[in-house]
Amino acid sequence: MFSIDIVFSFALFAIGLFGLVSNKDFLRIFFSLEILINSVILLLASSAKYLNLPDNIPFAYMVMVLATLEAGVGILIFATANKLTNIVVPDDE
Repeated sequence: MFSIDIVFSFALFAIGLFGLVSNKDFLRIFFSLEILINSVILLLASSAKYLNLPDNIPFAYMVMVLATLEAGVGILIFATANKLTNIVVPDDE
């Protein structure tokens, strides 16, 4: 029933969730969020293909656009915070 794409998507989601919970570094948290978003995109595309749900394709494109915007805003926030404080780890003061 499950294809390798759907299993891979769940594995990516688990890796991203673990990275999000276990890290304190802003860049690692940011990359973990990107892994989470990409796993959702892969799940939507895989379900559209293998489970015959073509309505998921527009949702996958919408998530891709939101992920791109989130990446741009996240990099700007990181660059501004690093310029102001010279701190990469958010918990260090």
